[in-house]
Amino acid sequence: MGVGELHMAMPELTDAEVGALREFWRVYGQVFDEIGAAIASKLDAHPELSSFAGSGPAADGRRARALIDQAIVVGDWEPYLGSMADSGARYAEAGLSFSAWFATARELRSRLTPVLLESLSQQPERLAEALRGLSIFIDLVMLAVGDSYIEAKERIIVEQQNALRDLSTPVLELRPGLLLVPLIGLIDSERALLLTGQLLEAISANRAKAVVLDITGVPAVDSAVANHLMQTVQATRLMGAQTFISGLSAENAQTLVRLGLDLGRLNTVGTLADGVVAATAILSEALERTRRFEAALLES
Repeated sequence: MGVGELHMAMPELTDAEVGALREFWRVYGQVFDEIGAAIASKLDAHPELSSFAGSGPAADGRRARALIDQAIVVGDWEPYLGSMADSGARYAEAGLSFSAWFATARELRSRLTPVLLESLSQQPERLAEALRGLSIFIDLVMLAVGDSYIEAKERIIVEQQNALRDLSTPVLELRPGLLLVPLIGLIDSERALLLTGQLLEAISANRAKAVVLDITGVPAVDSAVANHLMQTVQATRLMGAQTFISGLSAENAQTLVRLGLDLGRLNTVGTLADGVVAATAILSEALERTRRFEAALLES
């Protein structure tokens, strides 16, 4: 996620907070390279962060210093926080835990606190301001990283869910004109709509005449599932394809009978193999009709 895509509000800091940050930066800026090298060395040994220790804006000390200076002294936080947001997104995409980033924040705080104490020990008011500035700085960075990390994680989860839905409703072409849809898992309304849409597109694209819908892997068939199946069958019939449902267990069959649904429109067969045989027969009949029709045209 680049700076232009940063989905967070830039900080609105009070004059007191700006003053505290500048007091902190006066000390931090003097030891910036030294602190950065020490933190990088520490991260090299971290089980999750080692692969990131030599990359990102923190690896370029001059650039990082310039961005922080631009943020604290000039008041333009967007470039620096944008770079931190990019880091957060990369963490999420790499599968790193968010707690790993806290290791960097803890390391920065633990190394800077004694430096601030030593530098400003004779000036308690400035010391208090600098320590407050350190906390504000870390909070702003963690907010930028956290927001982008969570946003990237949510995007990744949605993409994975979509991929899983696609995998859970595959439409396979067994042979020209014959499609197989092996269903696994529960069928809800969203998945049923996805199934119907994908199946109708496949029927159109492959000019399919027969479909085998295998529900061996569907653990429970209730009235909602049965209605979804009937709607799918009706839709495929309108597209010119005949659908066979295979894999209906004895328990699910009894459940459907008890529900009292009109299942007359469903063509059911015992096993997937039975479904393929029945569908193949439909294709053979369709092919034979086509041949007779072509022969009749030639004779006329």
